[in-house]
Amino acid sequence: MFLKRLKLSGFRCYSQAEIQFQQAINVFHGDNGAGKTSVLEAIYFISTGKSFRSNRTKNLINHQSEQLTVYAEFADNTGSKQQLGVSLNQQLKKTIRFNHDNINNQSTVAHTLPVVSIDPDSYLFLDKPPQFRRSFLDWLVFHVKPEYLGIWSKVARCQKQLNQLYKDKNTALLPQWEAQYIQYADQLNAMRQAVFNDLQPLIASKIKQFIPELSDMNTVYAQGWSTELCLQDLLDRDRSRHLLYGHLQGGIHKMDLKNQFGTTPAHERLSRGQKKIISIIYYLSFIELMSDALQRSPLLCLDDMDAELDARKTKILADFIQQGGHQVFISTVDQKNLLAVLGNADLFHVKQQGISR
Repeated sequence: MFLKRLKLSGFRCYSQAEIQFQQAINVFHGDNGAGKTSVLEAIYFISTGKSFRSNRTKNLINHQSEQLTVYAEFADNTGSKQQLGVSLNQQLKKTIRFNHDNINNQSTVAHTLPVVSIDPDSYLFLDKPPQFRRSFLDWLVFHVKPEYLGIWSKVARCQKQLNQLYKDKNTALLPQWEAQYIQYADQLNAMRQAVFNDLQPLIASKIKQFIPELSDMNTVYAQGWSTELCLQDLLDRDRSRHLLYGHLQGGIHKMDLKNQFGTTPAHERLSRGQKKIISIIYYLSFIELMSDALQRSPLLCLDDMDAELDARKTKILADFIQQGGHQVFISTVDQKNLLAVLGNADLFHVKQQGISR
């Protein structure tokens, strides 16, 4: 994948902006608040339909605009030119056009133009609640297991129905819905476990490369219930608790990726800089596994890449970027030190007046 042109209208601070890309590595620098992150956010948005820094999609629309539009021209793996445009209005109605055809499903776009973002929120990977790490793994499973989305939807439907039955104390229909939940949840758990088994060696290898002093950190897949029980036994054992509290206590929605030194959680022992590099390692491993599975390279957005990293770790990360074959978009406030280790890159200066190469 190679993004050649990006055009913004009514997106964040940009009433209008257009950027042409010629290099694999693209660095955006400028003062805080100038709009560097917004460029990366637009690239992420056109793929996923979401922001990586806010859950309120409406906030992406410029306060003086009725709607936002992000338009991209890119070359696919065969070198063919592709066109993609996404618009969102104040009523949150979204319109997606791919090569002049309307598309109703954002997941199709995410597969067509995959984008991975590593941003300040990502750097808190170890400190975030389990839901964050669960979403991280599920996003990877979504890309490498085509059947994932259908199974996940069935699990979510069964769980919603079960929670309502538990809340209403309706035991007559429980066996039927519990059986469906077990069927689909076991399938989802197997997909998650398989992807994690491929991901874990990549994480361990990069930890040895980046921070060998932390090679004794264990990364563990926690499925959401005791490994000594199957889901049927779990539901049988805890049914009275589920009826008491009105929802499932354990299950697929409790999965987590645990990082520990012995029995000590990693986030209690590591410094901020170490936590950041571990977070980056997770995402680099994500990208490597995803690229191998899809046989194409996702676009990579790195927001505030070099903050809190010493010179050695910044150099190692820069080497990985240059060797990975990905098109990369990076924001920084210290472009001189970053360019010194990145080599051949296009530099864009972001100011309130606009963006210039």
